[in-house]
Amino acid sequence: MELNELRRSYLAYFQSLGYQAAEPSSLVPINDPTVLFTTAGMQQFKDYYQQPALSDHAKIVSAQPVIRTTDIEAVGDDSHLTMFEMLGNFRFGEGQSLKMKQGAIDEAWQFLTQTLQIEPGRLTVTYFAGEASYPADGESLGVWQSKGIEPKMAGRQDNFWGPTGSEGPCGPTTEIYLDGLEVWNLVFNQYYQATDGRLVVLKQAGLDTGAGLERLVATLQGKSSVWEIEPFDGWQGSVPLDQSARRQVVDHLRAIIFILSAGVKPGNKGRDYVLRRLMRRVVFQTKKIDRAIVGQLMTKIADFYRPHYQLAPDKDLAKDLAEEAQAFFGLLSKSWTQLEKFGSQLAEMDSKQTTELAFRMRETHGLPQEAAWEYLVAAGANPDLEYFHQLELEHQNKSRSGSIGQFRGGLADHQPQTIIHHTAHHLLLAALRQVLGPTVVQCGSNVTSERLRLDFNFERKLTDEELEKVERIVNEKIAADLPVVREEMAKVEALKSGALAEFGQKYGDTVAVYSIGDFSKELCGGPHVERTGGLGRFEILKEEASSRGVRRIKGRCLLPRPPLE
Repeated sequence: MELNELRRSYLAYFQSLGYQAAEPSSLVPINDPTVLFTTAGMQQFKDYYQQPALSDHAKIVSAQPVIRTTDIEAVGDDSHLTMFEMLGNFRFGEGQSLKMKQGAIDEAWQFLTQTLQIEPGRLTVTYFAGEASYPADGESLGVWQSKGIEPKMAGRQDNFWGPTGSEGPCGPTTEIYLDGLEVWNLVFNQYYQATDGRLVVLKQAGLDTGAGLERLVATLQGKSSVWEIEPFDGWQGSVPLDQSARRQVVDHLRAIIFILSAGVKPGNKGRDYVLRRLMRRVVFQTKKIDRAIVGQLMTKIADFYRPHYQLAPDKDLAKDLAEEAQAFFGLLSKSWTQLEKFGSQLAEMDSKQTTELAFRMRETHGLPQEAAWEYLVAAGANPDLEYFHQLELEHQNKSRSGSIGQFRGGLADHQPQTIIHHTAHHLLLAALRQVLGPTVVQCGSNVTSERLRLDFNFERKLTDEELEKVERIVNEKIAADLPVVREEMAKVEALKSGALAEFGQKYGDTVAVYSIGDFSKELCGGPHVERTGGLGRFEILKEEASSRGVRRIKGRCLLPRPPLE
């Protein structure tokens, strides 16, 4: 069975059982700052497990592209992929966990043994054996035993799933294996993990299943790797590189196509940096082959998925990759010049010294580890990959430690003028969305007593007319002396009401929402002034590029002079 055929078969089967087919969500999670990308099919439905009434349907089925970046370095072997499709069926508001498990296991078993006609003897299963204060999943054990199957026990690492990000639904799982390979994971969400790690029993359970489309197809075809099935085999065959390199190119191009189509642009932070890293790995691997080959392959991959998913036009995809390639080749040239200064010293350095040099080149100049490795090895040096990863970890820990004590929303302190700038920051974002469109979102911020800084997604430099209009709108809202109102509510209700969440922030189940009249509404930890009339006069100091696809505005509020006595 081919990829497209299995996807159609899966969706049709569950629709015949009363499931509603859902459109795949964006790879950029909406109002979920806990993760950079959509990493599971259930991610868009997280809130439904806690509040089932929010969903229009109690049973949903979907095919969802997902991005997982923890194993980028391992791509090129037989099993790792950066982007893959996740088949999933979901239920919300289940009153009885046993009934839910019986139904879920029966549906999965029938699809595998009847629809796909897999011999039952090829299938094995596991269930959660219990751990610490979490009881064993005896309900799943009983359901399987009623089918004459004796599942194997497994611990929390293998058979307790979730949550995605730092909070969300989670619970015990039962996994189904075909010919010894895991092909389907049934998650029974009986708990909700809070941001502090506490597990709370849900009043109503929910079902979340996931089956990797590519892996299931390969196993059904008797292949040992997804790289042996079509169209993967044909795609990699068109790249004149060694096996590992051509697999990396195909995998990364697939991910690049979907990430670009989600509106992400290459940059130096967060998901933007993930995209840049993938692009640079492709450029580096293909630097010695005809660029037309890469362009043609990108078009082939996009054409295969375009009938099933909304993707950006070929010309836009090619343009973004070409621009990043040009910038990367300039970086390589500068980096080689820097490394050449060490000359014969490279061969005399020990492994630790050359590894530290490679790490500095990445942190200072943005040179990817692969590129530094190639140059250093060719020069007779011997860098250590394990030590490189240790340096990465130490750097991450220092970065986290350096952020301790900073206030939410990018505030440097709680001085009166800083609070004034913080409120003006909200007005500025709302004004930008009014002038430039509702797709504008905050990408970063820093607020001090001297000025405010707002980073936001936008492709070009703002015109003088646009800047004047934004500044005028902010000052009009200040002159209107609008009330600044703080409310506490459930996060789900806040997001549903239209309140904006700040990217990169983590929120608990209950959040504070600040509304400035009917003009601005955001999740925020505060503090703010009580009315906008106390902000004075707002002025834009500077507008500039922060990174590709991200602009930066700096501004300040000037308080009016007190009248002379």
